[in-house]
Amino acid sequence: MNDDLVQPARGFGTHGHRDMEIVTYVVEGELTHADSGGNAETLGRGAIQFMSAGQGVRHSEHNRGAKPLRFIQSWIVPRRRGLAPAYGSASDFDRIDKWAKLVGDAADASDDAPVKVEQDVSVSATELSP
Repeated sequence: MNDDLVQPARGFGTHGHRDMEIVTYVVEGELTHADSGGNAETLGRGAIQFMSAGQGVRHSEHNRGAKPLRFIQSWIVPRRRGLAPAYGSASDFDRIDKWAKLVGDAADASDDAPVKVEQDVSVSATELSP
């Protein structure tokens, strides 16, 4: 798990991954993602993004905003190799003073998490009132 702080106009240039489930939670600021599958978007505070690198993907992540960006990124080994690359995101979770389940297991049909990865994992987040 990485806890990244990226200053404005900085980031991680295009680089490759394979056979990894990568889940990113935006703590503060805006994360701009672009990848070799044609996916491109900017995500704000509280959003979650996933990328199944599978057979191989190239991507970049940047802070195009005026304020520092902080995100937490988890790298999860998938239950099998050679999956097709995939990308997705979700936001607007009801997480104030309660747990919001963000990531679950794609193999569990009863799992209602908005993001599913190919591994037996569960990720939740909350934001506590002052």
